[in-house]
Parts: sequence; C-alpha cells; structure tokens
Amino acid sequence: MKTLSRQQLIRITPNWVLRIITHTTRSEKILLGVFLTALIISALFSVVGLVQRWTTLLPQQGGIYREAAVGQPRSLNPILTSGSDIDADIIHLIYSSLFKLDSNLELQPDLAESYEVSQDRRQYTIKLKSGITWHDGQPFTADDVIFTIASIQTPDYNSPLLSQFQGVTVNKVDDSTVTFTLKEPYTPFPISLTTKIIPQHVWENIAPRTAALSEQNLKPIGTGPFKFTELITRRRSGDITSIRLRRNDSFYAQPPYLDEINFNFFSTHDEAQQALNASQADGLGFVPLQIFDQLKNRARVSTHRLLLPQYFALFFNQNKNDLLNNTGLRNSLALAIDRQAIVDEALQGQGEPLHLPIPHGLFGQRDDLAGTYDPAAAKQNLEEDGWQDVDGDGIREKDNQRLHLKITTTDWPEYVRTAEIIQQQWQAIGVETNIEHLGAGTIQQTVVGPRDYEILLFGEILPADPDPYPFWHSTQTKAPGLNLSLFQDKEVDKLLEEARQAGSEDERAAKYHDFQGKIFDLKPAIILYQPYYLFSTNSKVRGINVSQAALPAQRFNNISDWHVRTKRVWK
Repeated sequence: MKTLSRQQLIRITPNWVLRIITHTTRSEKILLGVFLTALIISALFSVVGLVQRWTTLLPQQGGIYREAAVGQPRSLNPILTSGSDIDADIIHLIYSSLFKLDSNLELQPDLAESYEVSQDRRQYTIKLKSGITWHDGQPFTADDVIFTIASIQTPDYNSPLLSQFQGVTVNKVDDSTVTFTLKEPYTPFPISLTTKIIPQHVWENIAPRTAALSEQNLKPIGTGPFKFTELITRRRSGDITSIRLRRNDSFYAQPPYLDEINFNFFSTHDEAQQALNASQADGLGFVPLQIFDQLKNRARVSTHRLLLPQYFALFFNQNKNDLLNNTGLRNSLALAIDRQAIVDEALQGQGEPLHLPIPHGLFGQRDDLAGTYDPAAAKQNLEEDGWQDVDGDGIREKDNQRLHLKITTTDWPEYVRTAEIIQQQWQAIGVETNIEHLGAGTIQQTVVGPRDYEILLFGEILPADPDPYPFWHSTQTKAPGLNLSLFQDKEVDKLLEEARQAGSEDERAAKYHDFQGKIFDLKPAIILYQPYYLFSTNSKVRGINVSQAALPAQRFNNISDWHVRTKRVWK
C-alpha cells in the first residue's frame, strides 16, 4: 500500500481542518481530541442501543451445561432410589412419567395423552401417547407402565414408593391404555402418577432381590430429554467423577437446545464452588447458606430461588413435658416468636414466614390467618396464668417450678441459629430454654423415631398435592408416621379423612381450611417458615424459568428451554 507524503496530506485535507490544526494551542487540541473521542463513543453506544432495541436474542441449539454436585450417585433407577438429590436430578432428565408438574404445581400430561376418572372416583383410565421410544430404540407401551407399578408393589424390590401404590390394581386395556383401580376414592392419587416409568425389556430379567446391585442402576435407559452416555470413575478409589448425558434427538416433546449435560461430583461444597469460580462448572445444583454470601454478589453468577412444599416448625411433645399440655402457654410461646427476624437472620432472607401447615402455593393453602408477634401480650398472658419472676433472675416460676423448656434440632448452622433466636425471644418473656443439636443421622435414629424430645425444631416436606393426613392424623403418631407433635383430635381426624375422599375441589379445600384453623387455634406446633431452595448458574446459562417445584430436581422442569448459545436477529 502506497504511503501519502506530508504535502499530499495537506493538499487533500479540508481548509477548515487545517485552520483548526494550525491556529489552536496544544491544550485546545487535547480538549478537541477528548471531545471527538467522547462523540465517537457516544455514537457507538447509540448504535449498540439501536441494535439492541430492534433486535432480539434467540436461543440456538448446541453447547454443554456442566453442573457441580456434592456427593455420589448411587442408583439411577427411579423405583429404587431414596432420598438422594443427585440421583433424583439425573433421573429427572433421563426418565419420564405419565404426568408431570408445571410451574404452578398443576398436573400436565407427559407420557400420557389424556385420562378419565370413573363416576365412583375409584378408576383412572390413562391413554398413552403414541410413537414414543426408549433411548435404545425400543417402543414404549402400556406393558412398561404395568411392569413399573408391579415392580414397586413387589416386596423384594423394597421400593420407597410402595406406600403410594398399596391396594392399587393396574390393568392393561391395550398397548396404549391402562387403568388404575383404587379400593376406595383417594382424591390426591393423581400426584402418584408423576412416578417415573422404567423399561420392562431392560429390567424383566433382573431378579428383584439383586436389582439394587445391577450395573443398569448406573447405566439407565429412559424416555426423557437426555440419555445416559458415559460414567467416569477414578481408578483407585472407584469414586464416580462425572456422568455425561446427551440430548435425546428422538424426544417426543420439545427437544432441548443443549447438546449435553455433565454432572461433575465433588466431596465438599467448597470444592464445588471453586469449580464454579474457576469456570470448570456452569452451575451448582445446591447452594447452602454457608456459601450463599460468597456467591450472591459474584459477577457472572446468578443464584435462583425455588419455593418447595416444605416448612419448619417447633413440634411440641406434650408427653415429655407436662408444661406443654397448656394451650395458653403454647399460645404465649407463639406470640413471643418474631418469624421475620428468624428468616432475615438465620436464613439470610432466603425464605418466607409461615403460620399454617399448608405452605404457600399449594392447594387449599389458607391466607387469612397469620400469627402475631406480640411479646407484651405473651408476658401478660403468662402473668395472668400465674407465672411470675419470683427471685428476679429473669425466669418465671409457678408452684415452685421453673418455666424451663428444651429445643432439639439438627446441627445445620441455620437450624441452630433459628433455635438460638427463639431461645433469646423466649428468654425475653421469662422462659428458660436449652438447645440440643445433633447430626442428621443421629437425630432420626435416636430422637425423631422414638419421639424422644420436648420440642423438636424440624422440617416436613409435603407432596405437591398436599395431603396433611400423614403429618397430623392421630394414627400417625408413631414412626414411620410423621405426626411429630403426637397430636390427637377427633375433629381434625374427620376433616383429614373426608378431604381424602372429597368429591370436588371446593369441598376438599373447605376441609383443608377448617383443618388449618384447628391447628392455628390449638397450637400443637408453631409453624415458622418456608425456606427457599437455592441453586446457582453461570449467567451465560439462559432460559431458566422456575420459581416453584415439588422437589429440587424439578428445577429442570423446563430444561428444554435452557441454552448457552444465542443469535441476534432483527425483530
């Protein structure tokens, strides 16, 4: 390329530019340069703004999402797995169910095309979608549904799902139709149809007694949006380091944008977080509050909140401390608790205060009752009941008995902090409170199971279609029942029984409303809060749109919309 001489440049430069150059001082030239630079930058921003205004980003197929998880996968068979969030996460991506829950926790068809309920509300006839295949190319049929339920009902499988299908008969009408017949009407039954379906041709030749040991548990075949590709282990330890899933191009619904999802497994949350910080992972499947502070303000990381159907409460065991038999005392204890302060401090704001045993967002939840924080009223009630601070040590006494209570909880920091805040709030009204915290495994075996506690700070998880029966009916006071307050009330029993067989949603909702009113009045427990489930992703991961789910794994409910590649197009 030919370079122009100085004289040639002068000849082609406009006169007004030459005059500016020759008749301005050095400082004026600097100011002019700054002005022109600002003008150019402003013009560029204007162009960018116009482009962004008149174009839109569209998701594109391709890319990999890598999730950091803490722990190890154990069984990727949906009828065998129990309690492992890692297993549930992977299962949710690989397998499908007859019905699934949408973002409003309402049932939508998945493998099913439609269903009908008999007039006596005992039989459900399910019509299956046609043309669906398993990941190995075999056709999905009614036989797979029959086999899945029969396996769950087989004692040798020891399936944790057995209770959902006890007394249920499943019959094949034809290759695309099945019927579920109940012994008696059970209104919440359809939620059981979100159980994942397994392939008969894979499992029928594996003995139930040895199914849990089969290699197929870690090499699953499903009908879901992603299919198992590879499992990688460390040679010496045998630990699984990662599992790779590829997009199922034959998926019967909207195909995912992502080519692949990798689950990488770590021993601690700190290790998982370091992988996210070092861009070796694109997301954390669970963010405990201990590391939430470190992530919430981090650039290029988005933390998502998921509201699950669970709550934490103080459950009173009146058999272990006679003082708790007094409804007035329990009401005073409730008045002294500032739920919002607990959420703000113990949960770092990651939850919602709750007053009733059906959490926010669930069917039948009642929003016209809320507990009051009024420590002055609590003190007055205690004094009227004869509890006085006789010796001036801040603790009330009555009939030579100190007002002393004991709270037992797990040793997770947020639960211990919750107990400490309650201890302070009760101390302020003259109630002496001790705290005992134990490991999760220990507390289940030595405290919760045998009901060996005065007051238990604990959480309960409900199904998406809430059936409070297992948590509050008088038949459920002994393990494995979940009535942790050992609560017995004939009127409540009747409400819960009738709600299970209600003929309409309005009737059932009315039963739930009355039930919640009784719990609110009698205070067999003090419901405290509904925590958020937190998970984080790199900001490049788009399309995540979920705020409510029945289980943590259902954060993947709209996984087909997740994407890491985009293209800008004109509107």
